[in-house]
Amino acid sequence: MATEKDLNNLAPTWEIIDSSALTKYAAKEPDWLKVERYIARADSLELAVKETGNALWKKIQRKEIELEAAKKIIRTLADSLSILDQRKYMDRALEIATSYHITVYDSLFLACAEMERSKLITCDKRQIEVADELGIETIGV
Repeated sequence: MATEKDLNNLAPTWEIIDSSALTKYAAKEPDWLKVERYIARADSLELAVKETGNALWKKIQRKEIELEAAKKIIRTLADSLSILDQRKYMDRALEIATSYHITVYDSLFLACAEMERSKLITCDKRQIEVADELGIETIGV
């Protein structure tokens, strides 16, 4: 039978995709295709869909995308991702945010990846730095 120590040393079993990566994909930012292969197999937090929706709203305001296209993108993302309940990660996210001086929004993805022993898919350089300090494996896209 595996001990707690054995479980802590296991390699990550799945991937958590954050808002920066989803937004890069949805908004077709440079190198957006690097994100595409992770969409169908990654988990995320509901926050990521909301933040991606906000980024698309900004693009609608700047007349870079039509409303109907943005709605379709959000529906597709929401249907493609497995969404985890972020409430379970809030205490740890607050600890990370306080210790590393980053937002709770970003810390939620770090807490999720840490607690689920998952890789974090992100475009955010600061998240990658903190993840490295926390021993969380990242996939920079």
